[in-house]
Amino acid sequence: MSNWKQLAGGLGFVGAIFVIDTQILVEPTETPEGMIWIESGSFIMGSDQGLPDERPAHEVRLNGFWIDKYEVTNANFFKFVAETGYETYSEEVKDSLVFQSPSLTPEQPVRPMSWWRLVANADWQHPEGAKDSIERKESHPVVHVTYDDASAYCNWLDKDLPTEAQFEYAARGGLEGEIYSWGSQPRHRHETMTNHWQGTFPYHNENSDGYANTAPVGSFPPNDYGLYDITGNVWEWVSDWYHPNYYSNSPLTNPVGVPRSESLDPNEPTLPKRSIRGGSFLCSENYCSGFRVSARMPAEPSSSTNHTGFRCVANHTGFFR
Repeated sequence: MSNWKQLAGGLGFVGAIFVIDTQILVEPTETPEGMIWIESGSFIMGSDQGLPDERPAHEVRLNGFWIDKYEVTNANFFKFVAETGYETYSEEVKDSLVFQSPSLTPEQPVRPMSWWRLVANADWQHPEGAKDSIERKESHPVVHVTYDDASAYCNWLDKDLPTEAQFEYAARGGLEGEIYSWGSQPRHRHETMTNHWQGTFPYHNENSDGYANTAPVGSFPPNDYGLYDITGNVWEWVSDWYHPNYYSNSPLTNPVGVPRSESLDPNEPTLPKRSIRGGSFLCSENYCSGFRVSARMPAEPSSSTNHTGFRCVANHTGFFR
């Protein structure tokens, strides 16, 4: 018995070990800085009341994982760039997409996506263009990052981008079948629940939440898992290649999306796209309602905009329990 106790004590620093269905899962002993542990479990992914690509609602089981409490900030990304010398795609090509509200009224027709402008020298350090900067915006989410830029940052920390399933599971915060990360009541109409567009998009933003663009991370209430801005503020890159009908035949356990060769956006069928999740400060109820937890969107991996960022997950065996 004494030898067993000595062995157990010697292994204590690596955490408790469990054997479940022949898999060895290691309980983490320390929380990685700035991350939240999401227990393994099942949930209903998607929505039968949402858009067609959110259907059918289906059960998914996931292993446990760590996920960033906040979206990656300008300060976080600055440290990455300072240590690695990394150059983002928008810095390399010297332009990026910036939202500009059309000078029209709701009675006048607006061409879809006409509110985007390719702005010279817009990048993560200059979100609105050359005359803008991230000074005093260190705690805002980094934007103007492509999928590869986001992935490079996560790799630097030996982390990953979340899958769509991981993102939605975390965003739901344990609330099964709800519309929003806080439940199904539209509290955002009366309370500052998330950073989104108030008013008629894309013509008029009432800014009743206090922010016309990005907000400092953590400015709004967390969900029940303690995650901030998991909906609203900025869209977030996830690792899945997008397909509108993936839910009809996706695996029941740890789905990771279709192969690149099978990715499909019906609006641009020749261009493979990744998924983005969570909605942004541009999402309104009259347009995309992207801050719903089941909402998903295709995005070209090499595109960068002033409303897209990311957060990381840790999937290492040593982090599972």
